[in-house]
Amino acid sequence: MTLNLRIEHGMVSNIGWVFLSVSTVAFLACAFLVLTQQWHGAHSLDKELKGAQKFHEVPVPRVGGVGVALGLGAGVLVGFMIQSRTHPTAFNLLLASLPVFGAGIIEDLTKNVSARRRLAASFLSAGIAAYTLGAQLSRIDVPLLDNLLTLAPVGFLFTCFAVAGMTNAVNIIDGFNGLASGTVALMLGGMAGIAWHLGDIVLVKLCLWGVAALVGFMLMNFPFGKIFMGDGGAYLAGFWVAECAILLLSRHPELSTWTVLLCVLYPVWETLFSIWRKSIHRKTGAGKPDRVHFHMLVYRRVACLKLGRAAPQWRKHALTSAMIWSLPCACAVAANIAARSAEATLLSIAGVAVFGAFYGAWYRSMAAPTSRGHVSAKLSRKQRTVG
Repeated sequence: MTLNLRIEHGMVSNIGWVFLSVSTVAFLACAFLVLTQQWHGAHSLDKELKGAQKFHEVPVPRVGGVGVALGLGAGVLVGFMIQSRTHPTAFNLLLASLPVFGAGIIEDLTKNVSARRRLAASFLSAGIAAYTLGAQLSRIDVPLLDNLLTLAPVGFLFTCFAVAGMTNAVNIIDGFNGLASGTVALMLGGMAGIAWHLGDIVLVKLCLWGVAALVGFMLMNFPFGKIFMGDGGAYLAGFWVAECAILLLSRHPELSTWTVLLCVLYPVWETLFSIWRKSIHRKTGAGKPDRVHFHMLVYRRVACLKLGRAAPQWRKHALTSAMIWSLPCACAVAANIAARSAEATLLSIAGVAVFGAFYGAWYRSMAAPTSRGHVSAKLSRKQRTVG
């Protein structure tokens, strides 16, 4: 008993040291990028202030993904130094992320990488992870479709599609200070809890390393927005959480796919809803940017009106992100409760249904007044420009 307690204490201590190392390196890297922006700002600053999905008032570096990547790299290095069992998996996962992360960073610096090429890079990263780590879906707990996924080519392609979807989903919700990074950190924290329950310490550490890197970044991003994740950071965060989810399912056949889906549901639902809203409801094309994503409506209909036009922009960002964080937080808690139940699949499906109903009701409550023009009547010209 005493020996087991010592082992557990040592394991927790190691997790703590690696967490601290990852978050510190990510923070220092982001701080360095902010302090030296006069050197690289010609390429790294987001100077477009009037786009349909722009909500900042001054140019800001959008290369925070570099800090996240360096933080994760520090985790691999420290894990190697303390002979952690996790560092080989983390190294291979970080290596697999290079195509999609690289495509995102190049887009951040040049604004010249097409969406199709970035999508192809996300498929390539998913394929590398599937090959090197066995991170491949063979079931989704849906009758008939599970039979198809047992066919290796189908399972491989579906896995690549799912990972690419999550990487782009995180990029879609990356609209306000701390929103995407905080959301991914909460989802990873939820999966770490599930992995702990299943006794999978390797996945616990993978998830917590991701949380640590995002926390380090958020120290410079939330609430004041001194640096943005950019496409590179959003793609890396989305890839990391997607691969942790797939590894959790592939390593634990007893775990319900619906439980993991519930844990990462918010960005997935936002993406699917946006595709439906643009392609089917409004018939404007799924790839066309607009100003009625869920987080944008929360910003305009709640944050701007509640705080008033004189409030600093960072306060409106902070309120928007904090309100929306309640969604992934609730999903993570519900998923952990379901994972510990004998009726995990049923509870998780119910959780997904409740989320969909709540999301739809909240969205309609904000979108309906907007369509009648009530919001624009209350907002100043400056608010409509930046919001």
